[in-house]
Amino acid sequence: MGEEPLAEICRGLPARGPCRRAANWRVAKSIFVADDDKTAAAYVNDANSPYRYYYSQLYTKLKRGRLELFKSRRDQPDSEITLDSICKELIIHGSPDKVADEILKFREHVGDFGTLLYAGKDWRDVTLAKRSMTLLAEKVMPKVNAAIKPVARAS
Repeated sequence: MGEEPLAEICRGLPARGPCRRAANWRVAKSIFVADDDKTAAAYVNDANSPYRYYYSQLYTKLKRGRLELFKSRRDQPDSEITLDSICKELIIHGSPDKVADEILKFREHVGDFGTLLYAGKDWRDVTLAKRSMTLLAEKVMPKVNAAIKPVARAS
């Protein structure tokens, strides 16, 4: 699987132009942004975190025969798939700079895409949840867009 995942999907689809256009791809990520990494980690990793709750529900339902959905490689042993490993792999959290860097790393891994859907979870703390969306819009996405704009023009 040496290719970017989205490029690999395109290979399997009929050879039509729209598949190759990044603007046609939409991805959803669980994201939480706080003013600092410590606050974000505490909110996301807490035993009562809405993020952990969401993934614990999926994990509970899928661990009986469907763990491959959480695997990062086909030969990964089931024993490596835990709620902690799922949360670590699937939730982007931190300060605005850290989250922007993680989104850009994710983009490098999967390939270019047109839309990023912020998949927030239940608002256990309304103030932090609203602040997360504000930071994403005002701090994170401008940094991400500035980083990808030169690449988009070059292609």
